[in-house]
Amino acid sequence: MMTFNEKMAAEVWDIALTRLREDKRVHDNTFDQWFVNMTPLRLEDGTCLVVGMESEFLIEWVSDTLRLTEYIGEALIDIEGRDYSCRFEAGHPPKKNETAPVEAQKTVDDLATEKVVAAVKKTPVVSSNLQGIPASSSYTFDNFVVGEENRYAYTAARRAAEKPGLFNPLYIYGNTGTGKTHLLHAIAQETSRNNPGMVVRYATCEEILNCFVESLQSHQYGSFRSQLRDVDMLLVDDIHVLGSKSQLQEQFFNAFNALYHENKQIVLTSDKRPSEIAGLEARLISRFEQGVTTEIYAPGLEIRLAILRGMQQDFMVRFEDDILEFIASRISSNVRRLRGALMQLLSRVSLYPDMPITQEQVENVLHSVFEEELSSQLITVDDIQKKVADYFNLRISDLLSDKRPKSIAQPRMVAMYLSRKLTDNSFPQLGSAFGRNHATIINACEKVPELCEKDEDLRRAVALLERQLKS
Repeated sequence: MMTFNEKMAAEVWDIALTRLREDKRVHDNTFDQWFVNMTPLRLEDGTCLVVGMESEFLIEWVSDTLRLTEYIGEALIDIEGRDYSCRFEAGHPPKKNETAPVEAQKTVDDLATEKVVAAVKKTPVVSSNLQGIPASSSYTFDNFVVGEENRYAYTAARRAAEKPGLFNPLYIYGNTGTGKTHLLHAIAQETSRNNPGMVVRYATCEEILNCFVESLQSHQYGSFRSQLRDVDMLLVDDIHVLGSKSQLQEQFFNAFNALYHENKQIVLTSDKRPSEIAGLEARLISRFEQGVTTEIYAPGLEIRLAILRGMQQDFMVRFEDDILEFIASRISSNVRRLRGALMQLLSRVSLYPDMPITQEQVENVLHSVFEEELSSQLITVDDIQKKVADYFNLRISDLLSDKRPKSIAQPRMVAMYLSRKLTDNSFPQLGSAFGRNHATIINACEKVPELCEKDEDLRRAVALLERQLKS
């Protein structure tokens, strides 16, 4: 059984690997050939991750020839609010992969050309030829905490896994950290377990975009096309990335139609409704909305408390309920921040096992996390209207008026866009705040990103306003 320190090391290493996979500066072949041969061993002094490799020779090759340590170091910065370093330790052969063991290393040339069959954490039932992150076996329906805020999305996801094609497509949207990715991975795992012969493909939309660009550069479009179509279930995370990318939209539209007409299950997630995705073609909006569309909301107190209880069991540490309730009451925005807070507290406990765990101590340890949470909750529509009006040398009454000159209309749209992005207000609520109907707010939210792509000055202004409002 893994110790708490070993679990922490594995957690940090998994996050670093995810970042490295997404970063794309490390070639996919290099990633598959080398990182699967590294094993997270332990954390020293709380912030130094010790990673095992088979020999000093391989460590030297990775460090000096391939120069992977630089990338690893960057990937270990700001994990759950903490910067980690890394050192290698020889004498730790790679663990055998249960699905496709890597052949023994012979020479440096062999290592440079050998294909590794299994990527990091890849399971035998989930296809990931798009070089995306394989669906994680740690995200299941059994460990998804269900409450009123997410019950419908959870039920629809289970039904998609149990009876593929019944809810087609299934479109789940909601803010960051509400459980969308967890449900996607759970669908993949459950479907593959119940239907071993099915080809299930999970990828983020960003990974699909990168694969599409690579296929154009290498003139291997047929391979890209088959990866999207030759599946029994397609799961795409962050589909809003598709917005304003006309060439990829064309290919995805064709793939969607082909899968849909063959009754192959399609599940999409996003932080927006289809109609709210800027630059998304009307034909794709109608396709995405023709099945089941469900919103997943930020977790309530009871869900947050249950999540914390489950997490502490994973790490074999137990805090009193009043401590967990204190944390859950202070962090309500999303599960990722909640998880990060508990990870910080667990890390502190591992360094100072005799430290008394009181609310005062928790306040001290998690002060920066609580401050970040508070600042994210304090932004109001009034604050945004005032900040935007001041920046563009206008009065708030101008933003709320019916005046249509560009010097007023554009800042008004920026205020609407930022209000939707930085607050939890619905479109009707924002319409009321601006004296408009909700359709006007939706139009502004779609228009501003498009304008920013064409106007660098506006893009900088919007980014600056967002930073100032968050600070």
